[in-house]
This record gives sequence, C-alpha cells and structure tokens, in this order.
Amino acid sequence: MGFHRIAALLVLSIFANAQPVPTWHLTRSERFELYSQGEDSAARSALLWFEQLRAFYLQKTGLPPESLRPVRVINFRSAREYQPYRLGLASDAHFIGTENQDYIVMAALDARQFPTAAHEYSHSILHAAGLQFPPWFAEGLAEFFSTVRISERGCTLGGDLPARSQFLEHHAWMPLADLIASPADSALRDNRETAAVFYSQSWALVDMLVLSPQYAPKFGELITALTSGTPATQALPTIYGKSLSLVTGDLHAWTAIKHQPVGLQGIQAGHILAQNVAIETSIAVTPPQARALMAEILLAAGDLDRARTLYSDLARETPQDAAVHAALGNIVLRQGDNDRAREQWKLAITLGIQDATLCYQFAALGDRAGVPEAEIRPALERAVQLKSDFDDARYQLALMEKNAGHYDAAIAHLRAMRIVARSRVFNYWTAMTDALLQLDRRDEARAASKKAMEHATTAVERARATQLEYFAVTDLDVQFTVGKNGRAELSTTRVPHATADWNPFIEPGDKIRHVDGALREIECSGAVTRFVVDTSEGPVTLAIPDPGHVQMRNAPAEFTCGPQKSTKVAVDYAITNSDGLVRGMQFK
Repeated sequence: MGFHRIAALLVLSIFANAQPVPTWHLTRSERFELYSQGEDSAARSALLWFEQLRAFYLQKTGLPPESLRPVRVINFRSAREYQPYRLGLASDAHFIGTENQDYIVMAALDARQFPTAAHEYSHSILHAAGLQFPPWFAEGLAEFFSTVRISERGCTLGGDLPARSQFLEHHAWMPLADLIASPADSALRDNRETAAVFYSQSWALVDMLVLSPQYAPKFGELITALTSGTPATQALPTIYGKSLSLVTGDLHAWTAIKHQPVGLQGIQAGHILAQNVAIETSIAVTPPQARALMAEILLAAGDLDRARTLYSDLARETPQDAAVHAALGNIVLRQGDNDRAREQWKLAITLGIQDATLCYQFAALGDRAGVPEAEIRPALERAVQLKSDFDDARYQLALMEKNAGHYDAAIAHLRAMRIVARSRVFNYWTAMTDALLQLDRRDEARAASKKAMEHATTAVERARATQLEYFAVTDLDVQFTVGKNGRAELSTTRVPHATADWNPFIEPGDKIRHVDGALREIECSGAVTRFVVDTSEGPVTLAIPDPGHVQMRNAPAEFTCGPQKSTKVAVDYAITNSDGLVRGMQFK
C-alpha cells in the first residue's frame, strides 16, 4: 500500500472517529433561561420542573415573587463537556449567585438529574432570601430539598436518599465537630470520597434536625442562631441540650431507619402542576454566543484569567458588542487595572450598553480618578434613564447638579429617590436644604433642615443642621464693625428674613436705646458734632463722630448748626460712658 493511500486512510479514520462539535440551544420561560447541549424535549421538561420548583418555594416560604431573580441554567451534554467549568473536583453541578444574575451549571439535565436541579435551585432561594449558613447546613438543606416531589396527590419532602444513606452504611463518618466546623474552601470537598462523606452526613444531619420529633421543635431556634453567626459547635449543644457525641448517636440511630417522605400541608400541588407556563421555541446559539456564555460563567465563578482570554478573543471578533467590553471592564477592574476598566466601560456605554449598574460604576470609578464631570454626567443620566428608581445614581446626579448651580434639577433628583440609605440620610437633607435656600424657598428649606437635625448623629452634624435652619430664617447683609486697628470696617452678618429697618451701623457689641423726641440743637463747635434731643425724660445729647456712619431717614439735604425748629425725630443710639453714639435717626 502506497504512502499517499495510507495517509488518506489515516485522515478518513480520524474524521470517522471525531466527535461533532456540540451545538447549543436556548429555551426560555418567563423566569428561566436554559442553555443546553441536550435535546429540546429534555430542555422543555427541565424548564417546567424549574417553574414548578419556583412555585413550590413561593408557597412554602412566603417570599415575595419579585425577590426570586431569573435564573440562567447551563446544561452540558456530558461530564466531559462540563469538566473545564466545574468548581471542584467532586462537583457535578453548582450554583453561582452574582449581584445581577443567578446561574445553575450542570453536567447533564434530564429527569434523573431533577433532584440535583432541585438541590442547586434551593441555593438560589437561600441567596434570594439573603440567608448565610455554614457549608454543612447550606449543603445539607439543599440535599434535603432535593427530595421534593410534586404530584397531583400532593407535595412531599424528606425520605430516604439511597445514594447518601447507602454510602454512610459502608464508609467511616467524619467526627461531627469536624463536619460542622468545615469551611467553604475545605479540601475535603475536592476529593470525591471525602466530599461524598461531607454531603451524605450533612444531608442526614439536616434531615434529622428537620423531621425528628426530638429535634424538629427547635429547628427555628437553630436557624436564628446560625444566621446570627453563632458557631454550630456552640449552637447545637446549647439549643438541644446535648453534647455533640450524643447528637452523633442520635444521628446514627436516625439514619439506620429508612424514613418515608412527609406530606406537606397547605401546599396546593394542583396549582403548582397546572401552571400556564409559556415556553419559547428553542433557538440555536451561534458559536460566538456560546463562547460568550462560557466566558460569562467563568467570570461568575471568579476564573478571571480564562474569562479575560475568552472575552479578549471575542472583542477582536465582535468589536461592536457592548456586552463583551463591559465584561472585560469588570475583569480588569477586579484585577486592579482601574484605568483599563474605565476605558472598556466607556466603550461599552458608547456602544449602547443597557446596563444601568455598569453606567453607575463607570461614573463612580471616574469620580475617584478625578475624571471631569462632563464625562461622568452622561453615564449617570444613562443609568437613571435605564432604571428610573436607581437611587444611588440619582443622589450623585443631585449633588452634581447642586454644585453646578442647577438647584431645581438637584431637588427633582433628590425627591425622585425612593429609598435614602441610612449612611447618607443626613447629607441628603442638608443637600435638599441648601438647594431650597438657593431658590429662596425658605419654608421648605426650614422643614428640610429640621429633617437634617432629626438624623444628625454627631455634634458637628447638629451644628450644621442648626446653621441651616438659621440661614432659612435670616438674610445675609453687611454691617460696620471696628477692626483691630480701631477703624470702621464692613463685615457680613445675618439679619432676620424680610427685615425692613435693618441698620448696618449698629455694631455687634452695641447696647442700643431708642428714643422719640424733638431736635433742639446741633452743636458744631467741637471735633465731634452733637445733636441735642428733647425727650419725655429730658434733654439727651448724642454724638455723631462720623456723619457717614449714621443711618439717616427722611433727613434734610443739609444741616445748619445751632438751634433747630424742634423737628420730631426717632433716634437709635449706642449707650456709652459719655454721650450716646447715634446709629440711626429718622426725621418725622
């Protein structure tokens, strides 16, 4: 056989044995997205199962429907395809909850894996409820909820998990103290056998704590203790009044019995099964979209280097994809490259990204870097446009508008906020007061200053609130004072709002007296001009050292020295050791 024929046969043999590149399909319901390499019929069944789980948890927990975020499910066709994306060596499925998206990633998903799906979805429920449990309890609870069965006859929970109970029958157990103190990053969970011990024993312990007549009545106390941070090694003996060795004995006795599932009262199984779930027709996912999906789950799992490599390739292939640049910005930010992150996010915004949070983060990053407001403002405006109730973005816009002198716009943003975080409530009301003062809306400003006082927590804040209220009821004006050199100087002061007879020549230390009388004489013989005024209490001699520092009202154009025609006057003067100093004189 010739060389060329051998080469041809070899090539044909390679192609004959090659596996086809797996294709991805997307199937959607209202609350779930399922990306799958499997059959469409399996995807539809899995979506229906997830919808039923969601309805079950809503009935069982009483959580508000809006608290359960949409979930993206990634279903590989085999363990081989799943291998590069598993979180641990012993993990055949996992849940990842990020700030914006929940993910369930599985090596396979058909009816046999529905309990695994229920396990992972229970982690999504705990995440939505904001519950933080130690690993043994979180995983044991998820295994317990994997036993949920929904049928026309009703819903059940609990019962035997043969794979777990049989494993415990034939393998050594972990000491209970080690199990409940095991951290999330324990190496035990990277080995299939030790991981099986951990999951099996955690399931058995939670199953006993939930269903055993000895332990079930205090299960709520245990949850309270664990969520408050009490170590399980302390919580279990304290709550149940038993040492860990006695709890271990009870657990062995409990697992020796094959328990039956427990029917759940008050669950409307018919309603769960009869959901009118609209499932979209499966659509093909393009190779670039599939690579973006793999990059997305790598990023969610914290594998930044591999995610960056994939996204960088995608950025070269699809440079107009805003989501790719947004993801690259997230990655380089987490790697400490703030400037590069800002560049990528700016490009994503320019390309029309529909992510309000990213727009806000871009603005915050730019603000810390000293970027001009002209570049930051459009990002904040875009965030509010995309998400009208984005309170953080509105607050920053309000401060920006106030600093720019756009007080009406600042007030509009502040009043559009739904929730004011406790950490900024004092600053919120001081900003509101300041903007209202600038618009001379004094009554509203005073009410806002009182709100600021209610939320002041330090002496400095209380002083600031008091000052703002004072500003709301006074006007800025000027008055003459005596400087250190003994000369009269103009200085600013506050006067009661709408004061009609304010006299700027009354100095801060003056003791002012007011008299009504008749001007008898003006003495001009000395260095200081003196006015003699007849009052009901007798004549008063008043000095005017500087005629330019007296408030004269309705006065004649000029004065003549000597006796006067008893013109009626009202005089405000400062009391001194000798003559009074005239500060104001009104001729009637």
